Amino acid sequence: MEELTDEVLLQLLHVGNENALGALYDRYGKSAFSLSFRMLGNVQAAEDAVQEAFINIWRRSGSFSTARGTARTWIMAVVHHRSIDIGRKRRGIAPRELPLELERLPEDPSDTWSEVSNKMDGELLRRCLQQIPDNQREAIELAYFDGFTQREIAELRGIPLGTVKGRIRIGMAKLRGILQETGLGGSTDEP
Repeated sequence: MEELTDEVLLQLLHVGNENALGALYDRYGKSAFSLSFRMLGNVQAAEDAVQEAFINIWRRSGSFSTARGTARTWIMAVVHHRSIDIGRKRRGIAPRELPLELERLPEDPSDTWSEVSNKMDGELLRRCLQQIPDNQREAIELAYFDGFTQREIAELRGIPLGTVKGRIRIGMAKLRGILQETGLGGSTDEP
């Protein structure tokens, strides 16, 4: 199964091929755990999140669409959302059941975070994040790695919601620029 594409593996998974799940886990288990551990800071919680995410991937493999992006990004989005739910539960916040549409890729193919998750390893991501101002980096990390909503970040830091939104928007724009400088951010031409 090593020679099969991720997309073909997801199709096989959809028709019940258990080997396809194993092949996807072999490809993405380590990066899924790294993402989840970074978000949760706990080995057991990260392992639980990854296990639950791959169960969701099995159950929802038929919902994947190449029109929305790559299989890798979809898989990592499922892991990200499951980690958010587990993090919320650990913080005593009721987990939200995300509608299926939210566990798929963003509609915007130029989404910076999708580019990051597709094209960067963890170390390069950390180096790029270190290049943006602390308050912007913190807002991005709280939102994307710790699973806080923008409103929760505002309450947590005691700042206006608009400030949080601005920090994330400006920080992501700066991150996009850094990606473009490294050759990972795609074209700088606007469509």
